Amino acid sequence: MEQPVALSVPAREQARSFAHAVPHILRAGMLSMRTLGDAANWARCYARWGFSVGTFLDTAAHYCPQRTAIIDDIGSISYAELHHEALRLASALQVRGVRQGAQVAIVARNSRVTPMTLAACTYLGAVPMIINPGSSAQQISRTITDYGAAALIADAEFIPALDTGEIPVIAAYGDASALGVIGYAEAIAEAPAPDLKFRPGQSPTVIMSSGTTGTPKGVVRGVPKSPAVAASLLPKIPWRREGIIQMTCSTYHAWGWLNVNLAFATKSTTIMRRVFDPHQAVEDCLRYGVTGILSAAVFLRDFEKALAALPADKQRSLRPPEFIASSGNAIPPTLIQALHARFGPVVCNFYGSTEHGPVASASGPELAADPSRAGTVAPGVRIALYKEDGTLAGPGERGVIYSSNSESMIGYLSRRDAVDVRDHMLSTGDYGHFDAEGFLHVHGRCDDMVIKGGENVYPREVEDFLLRQEGIADVFVRGVRNDIIARLDAYIVREDTAAGRALTEEAVRDLVRTSLAQHNIPDFICWMDSLPRNDAGKVVPRSLPQPD
Repeated sequence: MEQPVALSVPAREQARSFAHAVPHILRAGMLSMRTLGDAANWARCYARWGFSVGTFLDTAAHYCPQRTAIIDDIGSISYAELHHEALRLASALQVRGVRQGAQVAIVARNSRVTPMTLAACTYLGAVPMIINPGSSAQQISRTITDYGAAALIADAEFIPALDTGEIPVIAAYGDASALGVIGYAEAIAEAPAPDLKFRPGQSPTVIMSSGTTGTPKGVVRGVPKSPAVAASLLPKIPWRREGIIQMTCSTYHAWGWLNVNLAFATKSTTIMRRVFDPHQAVEDCLRYGVTGILSAAVFLRDFEKALAALPADKQRSLRPPEFIASSGNAIPPTLIQALHARFGPVVCNFYGSTEHGPVASASGPELAADPSRAGTVAPGVRIALYKEDGTLAGPGERGVIYSSNSESMIGYLSRRDAVDVRDHMLSTGDYGHFDAEGFLHVHGRCDDMVIKGGENVYPREVEDFLLRQEGIADVFVRGVRNDIIARLDAYIVREDTAAGRALTEEAVRDLVRTSLAQHNIPDFICWMDSLPRNDAGKVVPRSLPQPD
């Protein structure tokens, strides 16, 4: 790690966080123990691997070995089988020269192979480096070579385009035999019995950031010192032991990585598909009786449309989930209202980042009361909002959000990646404010704010307004700073309805002029068939058309 970052939380705050988390941890079944053998196994696993995905998998396999751990496009696999295969994969990596502290690159869509590899790295003491497969082949290849990965586990579809040098490659999903690459199942079958150190050393996890505006950053996240910060979500997102969880968020993002840990810790069955299909998601809910959904706003929008298209009898037979948790981008208020009308107040929000981990979260009832809430800040999370003059923002005052907790990153892989730290807290890059009730509201990215007509303009405000208008299916608004004058660009997807077809540029500007203000009016409007989004649901600005 070339760029360490000195983030910190006082010990007394960490202790308060742990005390606050304990009842929620117990209620969610994260420390379920029926016998002295369960307790002894928990103690052994913690001594070996700390609070890691490997520990959670091992203890789940001991507690409920025959319970289905994962349902994916390969099939289903029990906790006992997944644990066995993770140990064998660790052995397969070991015989290929991977040692404690070495990095194992993972380039894969959602399937059992990513959680299996994360656990295998835990057992080996290796460092998993999770790379977004949506990055370009050049970016992925450069990441693998620049940071010295010792092995690569990748879906077969990505392997031909990658330049990985001489490192060993194991195919995750798909047939790579024509490429001369061994598949994960074959590698496991051939692996010798595991001969692993009792305490291999607790290695960090590297997660490559989304890279929507440039080259992805290698974010180094340490092994949690306790489950307290992750458990801070539990009062807001009601995980329960042995749930049925649909994970349409991606396992190669921090939100997915966090939820893999929580799913194993609660001994839940996780349904994960390689590519999001709203109709498949609805069918999985009907078939398996899903109790919780982990997703992003763009997927939830399509999911709700697929639900609405179901016959009435199927809609009535659908078991309402206990929670729908979203992260990655803001949930439009209209979508929250539609899902609440269907299921009750179950839509929860998680605000955080790859670098920070959890920052704030909101429960279903809290979002039902005010959909603009990002949430409240849990014990153990430090946060401060700084105004442009460097002073702290008070309630109702807008400021840049800085935060840290005991699970925040310990640094970047590259010294080239800049950091913005104040008082041992890292900037999220967002503007926000706290209301009188202590809820955080996020206004949008700092680098999106522009000044027009002497006024600060926040594209998120215009975007949220347009999303509520009849005839608009999707929209993205961004601010662009020029040398002379700033502008506001709006990219709009029209609904295939009379209202959508009737929309014109002037009609959109009139809507904004009437309901917001002159300085909020978009200067450039581009009609799109769809918005270019990554697998986290975030719009990729560099893929948008530019004005002439």
